[in-house]
Amino acid sequence: MAWNIEYVLYGLPKQSTERYDEVILLSDASNFTRVEKVKELAAKDGFHSFRIAAIDLNQKPDFAKGVK
Repeated sequence: MAWNIEYVLYGLPKQSTERYDEVILLSDASNFTRVEKVKELAAKDGFHSFRIAAIDLNQKPDFAKGVK
């Protein structure tokens, strides 16, 4: 089984403080170097409060864990 991680980068636009304003800045990134480069460029455009999600594509999603 190959190790297959996908990174998704989120950020808040300039002058926004609410998490519901979060924007996906990058998806389908297979290496962290690319994430850091996009994060650097987005920061120059005023984005802040970045969040990175790492998704293991080898694991089936278990949506029951997200429901309480």
